[in-house]
Amino acid sequence: MRERRTAPEARTPGIRTTQIDSIGVLGYESVSEQDCLTPTEIFKGTAMVLNGSIAPWQREAAPRDLSVRLVALEPGVIKMQMGTNVVPDGVLSEDDLFDIFYIPGGVGSAALLSDERVQEAIRRHHEAGKVIAANCSGVGALTRSGIINGEILTSVAAIARGMRNEGFNVPENRRMWYGDPVSRIWTFTGSYGINGGAVALVAHYFGREVGTIVSMMFDTYGGIGDAIFEETGPEFYHHPELEEAFQNLFEPMLYPARTDDEL
Repeated sequence: MRERRTAPEARTPGIRTTQIDSIGVLGYESVSEQDCLTPTEIFKGTAMVLNGSIAPWQREAAPRDLSVRLVALEPGVIKMQMGTNVVPDGVLSEDDLFDIFYIPGGVGSAALLSDERVQEAIRRHHEAGKVIAANCSGVGALTRSGIINGEILTSVAAIARGMRNEGFNVPENRRMWYGDPVSRIWTFTGSYGINGGAVALVAHYFGREVGTIVSMMFDTYGGIGDAIFEETGPEFYHHPELEEAFQNLFEPMLYPARTDDEL
């Protein structure tokens, strides 16, 4: 049997800044399949790397556990936006506190903006110093929670204008992801950027070696290379007329204006 060698990347010092032992991904009625299940699979794949189930080479780090749970707002299956029924790992409780709390997007995300269970959970995690991440239209739940304080954000184009109009820092030339390690807030674009953003999050908090393995597992490295080790993702193309048309169509559905009570 050939000796298994440690890859050169594995010798590079990690860039992990805090211990992450648990990740909670929020599931809800009409969440996007891709927005929700892609990061869940990437995070569960990360757990398999950490515990040694997936080992393309011998790692120096001792195996350890990472809990990854898809948590629903209500008991029972989660009916996603394209009709897929998914059994969650549990129901989000008012006592849950994950080291990373992740909010996916989807056509049902507008309800999260005024759902006090979700808003309180976001604030609870932020106040406890946990990492909060969101993708696509799920980013809107973060802005309405009151935890954003000037951080650069990204999102799906459909809600970017609405967030800018409310004074949030969303550059017109959006990035695939933005990570702010100081505020511990990470936001990703829509479907195309979710893979890259989730892998970049993994690389940041679990180190370069784990990030390299996970990026190879999900073919992210072949697509964007060492960008996964940056806190800012690749720049997206800007299509003003197309984006405006989609904003006019989807903004009222995904990021409705604040009501008088919310102002």
